[in-house]
Amino acid sequence: MNHPDPANTQPKPRCCSACTKYLLVGLFVLALGLRIGAIVALQSWGNPNAMEHNTIAANLVEGKGFSFTGFERFQKTSVQSPTMPLLLAGSYSVFGVDSDASYTAIMLLNALLGAVGVPLVYLLARRIGGTDLVGLLAASAYTVWPTQVYAVTAVQVIVLVTVLVVAVVWLFYVSLDTGRLGPWVAFSLLGCFAALTEPALLPPMALTGLAIFVWPGGLRFGQRLRYAAVLLAAAFLVLGPWTLRNYLVHDTFMPVKSSFWVNTWKGNNPHATGTDRLALSAEQREALAAQSLLDADALARDDQGFDVYRQYTMLTTEQRAELTGKTEAEREEVFKHYAKTWIAEHPAGFVKLCGIRLVKTLWLEWDNPRSQNLLYKATRTAFVFLSAVGLVLALRRGWRLGYAALIVGLPVLLITLTVTAARFILPYEPIGLCLIGLVGAAVLGPLLSKDTRTHSSRGEAQQPDPRTA
Repeated sequence: MNHPDPANTQPKPRCCSACTKYLLVGLFVLALGLRIGAIVALQSWGNPNAMEHNTIAANLVEGKGFSFTGFERFQKTSVQSPTMPLLLAGSYSVFGVDSDASYTAIMLLNALLGAVGVPLVYLLARRIGGTDLVGLLAASAYTVWPTQVYAVTAVQVIVLVTVLVVAVVWLFYVSLDTGRLGPWVAFSLLGCFAALTEPALLPPMALTGLAIFVWPGGLRFGQRLRYAAVLLAAAFLVLGPWTLRNYLVHDTFMPVKSSFWVNTWKGNNPHATGTDRLALSAEQREALAAQSLLDADALARDDQGFDVYRQYTMLTTEQRAELTGKTEAEREEVFKHYAKTWIAEHPAGFVKLCGIRLVKTLWLEWDNPRSQNLLYKATRTAFVFLSAVGLVLALRRGWRLGYAALIVGLPVLLITLTVTAARFILPYEPIGLCLIGLVGAAVLGPLLSKDTRTHSSRGEAQQPDPRTA
């Protein structure tokens, strides 16, 4: 039997009390209700923001395979990872291609996944060092946090990736604490599936296979070797078939997507803002800032003229001619040349854009029409401030944040060097919400303890003297 090292003195969370379980069930129901309510209130099926997923899914249903037309060439594609196109194709098969019902089904699935995140956030907060109160406050914050609620209203994989990230970090520490193989198998499969769904998670998952040999904890070398072997096997099982398919289609090594260099170019060119979007004008910012949350969402739709022009719009006639008709692998080489040439000629501009991308990722993407809403600005600002305070408290209390730092840090570094978007940080918000839960517990804990002591002393004072009873 595998036993963790007794020297590992990190306190292990006990099972939830009955009261905590009831509270988590209540939060689950509330989270599901809020997310379904957001879909209905925004009538999100009318603006699903499905990007390339829509066309690929439709082609799958029509028997054309996993394909897409770009720069006037129809071909087998890897512009998106397979997860959402396949899910959407399944929905199309049942409810009809490009139908409101199909989009609603995916959004309801997002809502359910979002609600599943409630107990996972609680478990994560407890496992990395939080008390029961911290876990409940973190789960409560996740339940109502506007960006997490709003995320379900798009036909994208952000909600799924968010839940996977929380589960992966939690399972990593469960595996270290228990030394059991079962949690590590689950970690490996879910982590590789997360990397297949969101390629930014490939670097931390690959590094985990090496880091497990030196990670602090009570695992023996044999256990670490077994863990590494299981992770490698999961990578071959989950990522291998898609990577092989990409090699056969594109005749080059392409682990998940064929868009690394095009995205790098989008973030580094003469018109770059750090994101795929062009800069909003002062008039557009003013018009969007004056709107309510519901109206701002409507104005941000493509047909309103606020979110139409992207980096592709600024390609020159010569560049378009060079890209037209090429395979995706060939286009990647062209965008690689564009991006590397611009960065080499504008090193200071590249450094400046890296700084802009980092700020836009961690705080606010100010060229996104939806970010002009006051609620979004306030929420993101509060998140940055409170999670920073929570980080200081967590470090002082010895929280185990190493693997969370790996899972968050490498994708953020990749984003900083290439291109960003407001949605890219959403999968990592729950980790910050655990830190915010710690801040809340630091404020409420003493008050609750004082109230408990007051009630206890009153109860003792009211007890009859047994000698006179």
